[in-house]
Amino acid sequence: MKVDVAVVGNGLIGLCSAVELRRAGHTVALLGGPPDGRASTAAAGMLTPACEYDPWMPSEFLDLLRDGLARYPEFLGEFGLTAAEVGYRSTDFTLVDLAERTESLRPRIEWMTAAGVDCEWVGPRDLCTLEPALTPRAHHGAIRIRGEAVVNPRALLSALERTADRLGVHRVPGDLTGVEDEGEALRLVTAAGAVGAERVVVAAGSWSGQVGELFGLSLPVCPVKGQMLRLSGPPGLLNSVVFMPSGGCGSIVERSPGQYVVGTSEEYLRPEADNTAGVVAAILSRLCTVLPEAADWPVEEMWSGFRPMTSDELPIIDRPGDGRVVVATGHHRNGILLAPVTGRLVTRLIDGEHPGADLSRYRYGRTLRPHTRFATKY
Repeated sequence: MKVDVAVVGNGLIGLCSAVELRRAGHTVALLGGPPDGRASTAAAGMLTPACEYDPWMPSEFLDLLRDGLARYPEFLGEFGLTAAEVGYRSTDFTLVDLAERTESLRPRIEWMTAAGVDCEWVGPRDLCTLEPALTPRAHHGAIRIRGEAVVNPRALLSALERTADRLGVHRVPGDLTGVEDEGEALRLVTAAGAVGAERVVVAAGSWSGQVGELFGLSLPVCPVKGQMLRLSGPPGLLNSVVFMPSGGCGSIVERSPGQYVVGTSEEYLRPEADNTAGVVAAILSRLCTVLPEAADWPVEEMWSGFRPMTSDELPIIDRPGDGRVVVATGHHRNGILLAPVTGRLVTRLIDGEHPGADLSRYRYGRTLRPHTRFATKY
């Protein structure tokens, strides 16, 4: 098989890149291995620049996160996907100031307001009115953030796979095992056969380091494990997405009526895509502390996956070397949020166009401190 562009990585970043490239007129092959452990399923699907941005990060990154949020409705429309099909909806977020924390969240309201975030501080009494299911014993109030969104990553992944098939993207199963430089093209070897491509997109998530080595690239991406649970409860119990800035149960999202997704842990020590008793217990303990009613809910499902993280927690989006390879990886907690906008940036880089944004913060080969083996956060 010979194509214009081969995309290595069949998660959301790879799929968004593939369908954008195909829409731009390129013939495209999408290469990918087994889905177990990929970041696209290890996520709650929160599209929240305000919660995911930290003030120590460059301001340009907040702009990119906001572009990611703004891109979603138009991206879905361009590819004929409905909000209901992918579980997309606008929602408020409640960033809870937990009683267990020694420091308060109140200072966050200052930089959020200065950055133009539509938010307000909600005291304990008012929070009990807004979110009566949350026990007042667990919090000191919250920051209420308006105008953000959620999506169902699994539904989005399935919808994009169907879209890729409809557009004529060639999906090649199996891992990439070798790369041969044939001058005008690169020959990518997989267990399913070889693919010749003039240009390649490396969007292999936590496996981008190994894939990059085949192209002579050093991609310092660390896999960060996250565990998730889905429980059944009364529909409509929460009026927003509940987000907690620390601990294993970092979020509670009602993905569909009566289906609550909770998690996710941040683990740097175990590379196995499994669920472990200690982490699951910590997630459930936090959930029941904040939302006592959940103690009686049945656990329907558990899963885990790996987020690709660089040591400065910013993605790598660049066209290094001779320009035949574009890199799009290292999105960490923001892969779901940034997938559609990354697909558009990748297409512009492949076409040699100006990306329309300053990508210098995300360049390949930037100075990065060595990864530290953090203590597990759950």
